[in-house]
Amino acid sequence: MNSENQAITKEAQLEWSGEYMVDGCGFKLTIDGKDYKPEDEAVIGDEFKQEEATVPVKVTYTETGEMIDRRCGLSTQDRSMPGIRIVSIERL
Repeated sequence: MNSENQAITKEAQLEWSGEYMVDGCGFKLTIDGKDYKPEDEAVIGDEFKQEEATVPVKVTYTETGEMIDRRCGLSTQDRSMPGIRIVSIERL
């Protein structure tokens, strides 16, 4: 088994920037100062959708080993981030 498949539990900051269909960019997790994009954002409950707020969370995840590039919003900037797969997430 390689290290990319091992679940990691960390405290993180979860940021919601709105629904993709209305020019938002979904969720972003900041863990140890580095930004990650959840590949499975649908597992994050609606209670975490607070725009303009960063929510402290405890997240268990695995690294996908791939970059996720979601072109979103009105921005043309590169928003690619390392991908993670969420196992569980809860508020701190």
